[in-house]
Amino acid sequence: MINTKNVVIQDIAYSLIIIISLGWLLHIGSSLIIPFVFAILLAVFLYPIEKRIRKIVKWKGVSILLSFICLAIPFLIITTLFSYQLVSIIESLPSINDSMLLGIDKILAKINRLLPFMDLDSDTLLGSGEGTQDLQGPLKFIGQGLLSTTGIIAALGMSILYSFFLLYYRNSFKNFIVYQFEKSSRMDIKETLSEIKETIQSYIGGLGIVIIILSVMNSIGLTLIGIEYAIFWGVLAGMLAIIPYIGTLLGGLLPFVFALATTDAQWQPIAVVVYYLFIQQVEGNFITPKIVGDKVDINPLFAIIALVFFGTFWGIAGIILALPIISIVKIVLTNFESTLPYAILMSSDISNKKGIFKRIANQK
Repeated sequence: MINTKNVVIQDIAYSLIIIISLGWLLHIGSSLIIPFVFAILLAVFLYPIEKRIRKIVKWKGVSILLSFICLAIPFLIITTLFSYQLVSIIESLPSINDSMLLGIDKILAKINRLLPFMDLDSDTLLGSGEGTQDLQGPLKFIGQGLLSTTGIIAALGMSILYSFFLLYYRNSFKNFIVYQFEKSSRMDIKETLSEIKETIQSYIGGLGIVIIILSVMNSIGLTLIGIEYAIFWGVLAGMLAIIPYIGTLLGGLLPFVFALATTDAQWQPIAVVVYYLFIQQVEGNFITPKIVGDKVDINPLFAIIALVFFGTFWGIAGIILALPIISIVKIVLTNFESTLPYAILMSSDISNKKGIFKRIANQK
């Protein structure tokens, strides 16, 4: 007689071994895996563009290169505009240092009047005697980013190279995956691959539209508030929306500090904070759900777990990739009877599926 308890313990043990092994592989192989995952997403996203170009240009290699160029042109334009704006902002940082300190002192004085027991002062928060160095953090961060440019360019180059060959040999890769399964399951595998492709395309395309909408809204709002370089800060915050949940708020932190240092009116930094909190709510509850749709059907708990898990091993790249990866995992789990309960548990409308697990268990 089979001991059910031992079987459950064995299943848990196997699952833990798989998770630990996966985490170890993700950690030691990050330099190889991250560019390849980005390459897969890029290749899937470019596929419809390449397919349309291929109707005009018959050579596959040329059509793939043209699809990359179509994507690169707007990216190069935005990067060029950002570079000019960023240089101007960096040059002005030393001159606005004292102004920012005065702004911080005024805010702390108001907080101390409202909450006397806190007794806050700028020397305690910023470090005694280091007032003139308080902007060195952002400058060092920018410097470190420049030092790591070589690594970023190398990873970007590898991703583009991987994407090119993934597009070039896409039919071979697809057939290889399909024919690893029994004949009776091959149609389901094709549907699964098609669903994964649609999810990736919808997510990346929808995220691009969200970034554009947020960039416009942020730029308009900051212009009305009277913040210098409003378009730069607005577009930067829009692009940070690629980081789920916290990207928009992070994008609001930088213009808040800048407003604190450069504006005379005390209401403007506060207005920046209030405006970005409003934008965060609009983006999270209306813009992203309506545009991205239900393709990324993951409940917040598993989304946060994915963000923490991949962010721990891969940093910012892991946070960016977390939602697409966990969405693909859910699609794969959905298409196998043995893993269907896990997929249902990850879905966003799990609270509305009362008795679903009981019905699945009774069908076995």
